[in-house]
Amino acid sequence: MNSTVLIIIAIVVVVFLIFGVLQWLSDRTYKPTISEVVGILETCRDGRLSLGEFDEFSCVRIAYDPRLDTIREKFNQIVDDKENIDGNFSREDATALNDIGKGKIGQLIEELQQLQA
Repeated sequence: MNSTVLIIIAIVVVVFLIFGVLQWLSDRTYKPTISEVVGILETCRDGRLSLGEFDEFSCVRIAYDPRLDTIREKFNQIVDDKENIDGNFSREDATALNDIGKGKIGQLIEELQQLQA
């Protein structure tokens, strides 16, 4: 084999290893508790969820607790559905939920509170 091909293969392997390690680390660093997730959802329902909080909660998998990650996925379905949005996004209100969306977030909060009990 040509040495250039071997170098390219080595670079590709190293890149995949780096991304694998970074994914593994991120799965272990974001560990919100049930109470913290309830707080995030309450902040969202109240129209005060910042863009940074929204990004972290909606994008980072909660690998250590599949129940919380299921709630996160349901949250994403709610905020992605145009039926639940009033369209007035801001840095202070990253989700801009209407009353329908806020009601659905309230249901998620109740679901989490039952897990806590």
